[in-house]
Amino acid sequence: MREVLIVEDDKEMQEIYKDMFSAEKKGYEIVMANDGVVALRKLKEKKFDLIILDIIMEPIAGDSFFAYVRNDIKVMNIPIIVVSVLSPATLDHLKKINHVHFLQKPISKEGLFKKINEVLEQ
Repeated sequence: MREVLIVEDDKEMQEIYKDMFSAEKKGYEIVMANDGVVALRKLKEKKFDLIILDIIMEPIAGDSFFAYVRNDIKVMNIPIIVVSVLSPATLDHLKKINHVHFLQKPISKEGLFKKINEVLEQ
């Protein structure tokens, strides 16, 4: 069972993720965090195989959450898929960091799981 932490503050996107993972039925367990504060707490409680991260959030933006994760030895190697309305070029500063991948919103179920499979097979 693959453990996936989804950090997304938009309720509609949370439902979209739930529907996508529910339809996939390929051994994923998802945990939702509606902001970076909750996500940081979840990372201390459980081990995850993958993080799906929105960048534009309050009270902790995805960039700040990202910095914390990459500086904590216990979770620094968890791959992260950044899913954002921002273009990958706008997020260029994150490309230099290991284990970071990008998807631009809107996303499709096929595109999401193609990216997840690529990331988890590396």
